[in-house]
Amino acid sequence: MAGPNDGLPKSTVALDRTTPRRSLEGFVQAVHASDLLRAAYYLDLRGVPRGQQATDGPMLARELSYVIDQKLIVDYAKVDDSPEGGVAPQAAVVIGSVVVDDEPVPISLTRVRCDDGVMRWLVSRTTLSMVPPLWNAYGAHEFEEKLPPWLARRVLGNAVWQWLALFGLLVGSYVVGRIVSAILVSVARRLARQTKTPWDDAIIEAARRPLRMLLTVLTLRAAVEPLHLTANVQMIAERISYTFLVVGGAWFVMRSVSVGSAWIAAHIPDDPLAEQRTRGMRTQLAVMERVTSVILVIVAAAVVLIQFDFVRSVGLSLLASAGIAGIVLGIAAQKSLAGVIAGIQLSITQPIRIGDVVVIENEQGEIEEISLTYVTVRVWDGRRLMVPIGRFLDQPFQNWTKTSRELLGTVLMPVDFLTPIDRLRDEVTTFCENHPAWDRRRCRVQVTDMSDRSMTLRAVVSSANADDLWTLRCDLREHLVTVLQKLDSGAHFAKQRTLNTEELSDKSG
Repeated sequence: MAGPNDGLPKSTVALDRTTPRRSLEGFVQAVHASDLLRAAYYLDLRGVPRGQQATDGPMLARELSYVIDQKLIVDYAKVDDSPEGGVAPQAAVVIGSVVVDDEPVPISLTRVRCDDGVMRWLVSRTTLSMVPPLWNAYGAHEFEEKLPPWLARRVLGNAVWQWLALFGLLVGSYVVGRIVSAILVSVARRLARQTKTPWDDAIIEAARRPLRMLLTVLTLRAAVEPLHLTANVQMIAERISYTFLVVGGAWFVMRSVSVGSAWIAAHIPDDPLAEQRTRGMRTQLAVMERVTSVILVIVAAAVVLIQFDFVRSVGLSLLASAGIAGIVLGIAAQKSLAGVIAGIQLSITQPIRIGDVVVIENEQGEIEEISLTYVTVRVWDGRRLMVPIGRFLDQPFQNWTKTSRELLGTVLMPVDFLTPIDRLRDEVTTFCENHPAWDRRRCRVQVTDMSDRSMTLRAVVSSANADDLWTLRCDLREHLVTVLQKLDSGAHFAKQRTLNTEELSDKSG
């Protein structure tokens, strides 16, 4: 019976076959260096006649290495590096299994006593006996023998033609996905036009781009298998495509949520009598849409990360030490989580709503947008004030439209003591009655303050909203100035003089 390698010519290179890991690494390095004869020394060729070992050994090494590259991802750090291999005598060290005809074929190494009496680790005879069926199932394509040498050259374990074919599949899958999605969307649009509701049209438009992505990825996943890429490249391709599938699905759900929110917002009754309730519902809808989007992003990210063993093991470790992890996470994400929780709290309690007029940071403006972390206030001059959402829960601010948009405003005017108050009161009343911004609730003139030099008139007027009130106050102020200018040639403007009793008596007389 032939020995493990006694049919091979004597090796001129030192071979390290003292442990399973070193033997496996030496075998792979020899094949990748195209030194198939050296790779044959790492095989237990006792099942091959001595006269055929020099020819069959390199061929078996090439075919076995090809299958291992195609179907196994070997973690060398997990292969035992002790001379005993961590197993009992005569036992095998299995580095992985390849399925052929629904049956797993183990790829293993065994410790064999060579002719010189030294125990060495070699690829087992059992594994070598299964090389022919493995090669028939996963071996190189027949047409590779007819390709030019540069196309058959291997780069990172794959032939150049495989890389070119993979690039062609990427382009072709995108074209197929674009064409098929366009056809499906066109058919769906025709069907949607036959319905009276507009929401199905919006759903179809929202699904157009995500559908294109999903079809492209599914086409690529179906077409890449016949290329027989190496296991590492195949794994990377599968994980990338899986990631895009998850992203495409989450993208479609998020766009569908936006369509649903827009449809609900469009069907909220636009009743002026229930304006406060309407704006509250719009605010809750906007915040809940953002909360849903954040949850979808988190779930999609978790589903993507689960496919990586390292992240999965880290997650299990964190779950095992939930107490410490919770404390660390709570400290690290305190601000972010507080902002999100504040956004949800704000949507429920509603101290502000979209469209409310507020005064904050000494700026008066209208609530334009409410996100999970900040609020956008559109100031009267067009500037946008970005306010952290917690600011509206932790500190005081003015909300002019919390219960109603109707507001009261004042116009203060310092005047002389001899000013005819009744006449000014009639002027203010007439002016308000003719002004379009007055809502006919309040129009009153009173003396609210006096000093030894003047008295202060205060006109209180009302309007339906802050913009109208601003216009009404400015116009009323200008009108009062004009009236005082014409009244006794402007004699009734407040002057820097002390009240003269005799002059007051003369005027009244």
